[in-house]
Amino acid sequence: MSALFIPETALLFVQLGTPDAPTPAAVHRYLAEFLSDRRVVDLPRLLWLPLLHGLILRTRPQRSAALYQHIWREDGLSPLLHYTQRQTQSVGLDLQPEAIAVHFAMRYGNPSVATVLQTLREAGVERVLIFPLFPHYSGATTASVLDAVQGALARSRFIPTLRFAQPFFAHPAYIDAWSEQIRTQSLLDQADAVLFSFHGLPQRHVDEGDPYGMQCQQTARLLADALHLAADRWRISFQSRFGREPWLTPATDHTLAQLPAQGKRRLVVVCPGFVSDCLETLEEVAMRGKEIFMAAGGERFQMIPCLNDSPRWLAALAQMARQELRGWV
Repeated sequence: MSALFIPETALLFVQLGTPDAPTPAAVHRYLAEFLSDRRVVDLPRLLWLPLLHGLILRTRPQRSAALYQHIWREDGLSPLLHYTQRQTQSVGLDLQPEAIAVHFAMRYGNPSVATVLQTLREAGVERVLIFPLFPHYSGATTASVLDAVQGALARSRFIPTLRFAQPFFAHPAYIDAWSEQIRTQSLLDQADAVLFSFHGLPQRHVDEGDPYGMQCQQTARLLADALHLAADRWRISFQSRFGREPWLTPATDHTLAQLPAQGKRRLVVVCPGFVSDCLETLEEVAMRGKEIFMAAGGERFQMIPCLNDSPRWLAALAQMARQELRGWV
């Protein structure tokens, strides 16, 4: 959190969320909130809720807690929470001359959107920029944040003036930060291919108008251009499938299993849809993904860390925040 006083204007970063601890009980609370969101799982409630509470929440928290334990930091924080704090603190210092209070909230978990907005309202904040830390728009992420904000303020007598930052999937500062991260953290010239892996989404959502898939494709093309990658040296894929219905393809796990047979045995993997490392990057891709690739005949698997607290990214984040705050600063 930033200042001891709160000015009339605040910036609120919102991340997806994290369990409070790598324990079955904490993961149960987190998953119960996450998977109850109609934006995340839009199946009929009479079908989904009995399945969620009768089966999924009885078995999945134990397995997921074991995975979280592989990536949990020694200071007791999840990587996602640690880097979100770092990003918030850095931008708060950058915006200090403009007297902007900078805070963060989690869509699921703590601190919640409702809790932080209540704190800001009680302190007299009159204007709030809501800045989802998702580069790409999706109904399951960005729109869910909007739902949370509306729900938190639904019964309020006073509602501050609100702005919502735009998705930054093609912003030059974001592309530049990722380009530098890839160049400095990888043996790019020695790689046979670069795989850009994004979080997946049900194909039905895209068919119904969600622009997420198209925005991911644009990010990958911009990064490939910035890195001067020939068309045969990069791929795009989608990870983290859930359920039985079709999701965006190609799937990351299938792609990793196929690349060695296509002569792509030295691989650089990037997850541009995540600005902070988390379970999906550190465990799903960097650990399990590497096992799949190497078992299929791969020779070198190099996972690029997310932007996290890299100086170029922190500067980019402050730049984008300032642009969204124009007229208020």
